[in-house]
Parts: sequence; structure tokens; C-alpha cells
Amino acid sequence: MGTQRTRLWYTEVVKVTSTEFRKNLFQIVERAIQGEFVEVLHKGRVVRLVPRDRPSKMSRLIQRDTIHGTLADLDRGQRHLDDEMRTSWDEKWDTKP
Repeated sequence: MGTQRTRLWYTEVVKVTSTEFRKNLFQIVERAIQGEFVEVLHKGRVVRLVPRDRPSKMSRLIQRDTIHGTLADLDRGQRHLDDEMRTSWDEKWDTKP
């Protein structure tokens, strides 16, 4: 889909022509329902799609894997990983053919 994207303050705006809108109607409407601003350019005028009951920003958050712990925990984990990698490399490269 050849959409144009711009930033409106902190929100991304998806801009499409009426032809693109017609071709990708369901995908574009779904994006508007998910909270994206969608603008359709038709005969030189702009029409904005806005869902009646926009989902909250909190409902649109994506869960991310994070590391919980102190810097000492992170440092200890990194040293453990380094030791494992070094051992693996030593075993791989120390074997004689």
C-alpha cells in the first residue's frame, strides 16, 4: 500500500488517496479503529477517519520483554554469558584435527 506518513505532534498520520482507500478499505479502516489517524485525499479535500470510541492509549501498548533487577544482577549475568561463550569457543578451537 503506497501510503504517506507524517507526524502530527506525537501521533503518526496515514495519508492515502481515495483510490488507495478504495483498494485497501478494510485494512485502512482497521488501522483507524486501532487509533491511527487516517486522512483520505478526495478531489482536493481531506477526509479524516476517526473511530467513535477510540481505544485508550493504554490499551494500545505493546508488551515488551524487559530485564528486572539491579545493575549488579545484569553485570553478573553478562559475566556468566561471557564465561559460557569463552568456554564454547575454547572447546571449538582447541580441538586438533
